[in-house]
Amino acid sequence: MALVVSQGNRLKVVDLTDALIDIPNNVGILNALNLFADKYSTQKRIEIRRLTGTSHLIGDRNWDERNQTVAGSSRDAIELKIPHFPVDDAIYPNDIDGNLQVSSVEDAMSLETVATVRAEKMVMLRQAHSLTLEAARMQLITAGTAYAPNGTLRQSYGPTYDFYTEWGTTRTSLPVTLSASADPRTAFNAAKAAVRAAVRNGQAGSIGFVVLCSNTFYNALYQNAFVTEAAKYLQNSNMLLGSPVASGVPGLDSRFEQITLWGIRFINAGDAGYETTDGTFVPFIAEGDAYMLPTGIANLFETYYAPANRFASVNKQAQGSYWFEYADEKDSKIEIMTEQNFLNITRYPEAIVELTLA
Repeated sequence: MALVVSQGNRLKVVDLTDALIDIPNNVGILNALNLFADKYSTQKRIEIRRLTGTSHLIGDRNWDERNQTVAGSSRDAIELKIPHFPVDDAIYPNDIDGNLQVSSVEDAMSLETVATVRAEKMVMLRQAHSLTLEAARMQLITAGTAYAPNGTLRQSYGPTYDFYTEWGTTRTSLPVTLSASADPRTAFNAAKAAVRAAVRNGQAGSIGFVVLCSNTFYNALYQNAFVTEAAKYLQNSNMLLGSPVASGVPGLDSRFEQITLWGIRFINAGDAGYETTDGTFVPFIAEGDAYMLPTGIANLFETYYAPANRFASVNKQAQGSYWFEYADEKDSKIEIMTEQNFLNITRYPEAIVELTLA
């Protein structure tokens, strides 16, 4: 290890270890599940159209009667604005002047450079954009609303788009009793029936089911007597961490406890959340709650991206995120400007069923 002068005694030297880098643990479960399809728009507003058909039984007629007709499909559409999420930073001479790179022992006596400071800021800003996108997608699932905390999407009925209100539907919320002796299958079957009824695009017969659980909900499920008994007969050890792919959902790593039972994949999403500036962890799913989602449904969840707020990007297909740098004419700073412009939507919000511990 490298030797450095002791901070407590300038006449002594000490060994310098590798730096401890304390980075918040941002668990991107929705990104891992790949539930959202990315769409890259050329405009800052989009129109989402939905065609709703109905079932018909054709009755018989006498041979001399006029032929009957059936009602056509109904059409509805909503026009939405894509919100703007910019965040800026800068590199100043003081960030480099006389500062040592101490990220590793080998770099202990190397001076900072613009490249290394830029790389650090790039990692920080990209993490912020990624976490914001994850939080926005989770808000759509847990609340049915679009993420816009500063009111840029305010509507007459509330502070942002509510897709239940926009599509004129309501959320199904079901209590589930998971005490040791309770049989939860009836409640879960009712949830599956509600999901199937909500998916009205001809794919209801081929969907899978996934339930994103809070820690409390998953632990209660895991300790339920019926679950424990059913798990004894599983042949592929689904009770272990990181169970195999099931129900059309991509695999997750070992951070996520999961079990597949009764055609439903239950995933413990309790560690998914974010840390506030004071280090307080805020889970995306409130304790005691869980959300059942269908999988394998085209166009159920989508993220629409808008172009950057720059002349060079006007009317051009959007990118997922943008990074711009401008050197100051006075040679006093390098300004960094980033932005991500996205809106998460769902065409069938009623296909999200909320489950709560009874």
